[in-house]
Amino acid sequence: MSFLQDLYFIPEGEEFDNLPEDAMSEIQKNIRNGAKDTEQLWSNALELVHKAYEVSGIQRPTPDMKGAWKQYEQNLQYAVAQLSKYRGIKGDWRMSSSVFHEALQKMVRFSVHLSSPGFATSYETRARSLSEVISHIKREDADDYEVEVTQKPDGGASLRFFRYGVRIKYRVDIEPVGVVGVNV
Repeated sequence: MSFLQDLYFIPEGEEFDNLPEDAMSEIQKNIRNGAKDTEQLWSNALELVHKAYEVSGIQRPTPDMKGAWKQYEQNLQYAVAQLSKYRGIKGDWRMSSSVFHEALQKMVRFSVHLSSPGFATSYETRARSLSEVISHIKREDADDYEVEVTQKPDGGASLRFFRYGVRIKYRVDIEPVGVVGVNV
């Protein structure tokens, strides 16, 4: 075990306010070196900060460790700045940006009506497109049924189900209700 690990490991139940300055310098040196090392592929700044703490042998704080948590947040900001400096603002360290982009896509509300002899129910769902709703329904029933999709002029669809080539008296009608904004 390194000297820093012996020095900065906080036993459970004990508290500390701030990391000493040399520990912060060690973490920031590791962040800087990690950002410069282009062989390291960081998904985001948080991953780099976690590795910097690990390499330094310093326990990551929890939110109830007020002073150390504030230092942790500062290290996260420092990691963003270093990754941006050495890899560019649109660098590979921002791989999660595609996830954020997907989350900001407009969502559409769909009304889904299920019916069979003696049974009928409806529910609403949100999806990016009609095909996403259809794919979800097909996945749930793929093992037991073949699914025939008929597009409707209103932007909806009807799904009919077949088993061994015989139509089953089960039907799903999907209708768009409206755009609900972004997926949050």
